[in-house]
Amino acid sequence: MDSPRLFSSQGLVLLLIALRPGITAKDLAESLVLTYRTVWGLVGELRNAGLLKVRKEGRRHHYFVNLDAQFPDPLLSHMTMGDVVNAIRP
Repeated sequence: MDSPRLFSSQGLVLLLIALRPGITAKDLAESLVLTYRTVWGLVGELRNAGLLKVRKEGRRHHYFVNLDAQFPDPLLSHMTMGDVVNAIRP
């Protein structure tokens, strides 16, 4: 898998999760106007890369950015996900 980039579908998912910690896949799909299946695949890639944490409540999964992970985009690889989140959070 290529490294997730900030300006990609994976990057958009990461940014939305950073702005709305605990968001569900259904809410991600609706917010990004993507299919649930597409979001599920993107979330799976990000989880495998160690960029997301998941909390399961019943049948729902809630997603959070792993703030300690190194950001994989070569332009921002010197930053952690926490640095990136702090830079974009209002």
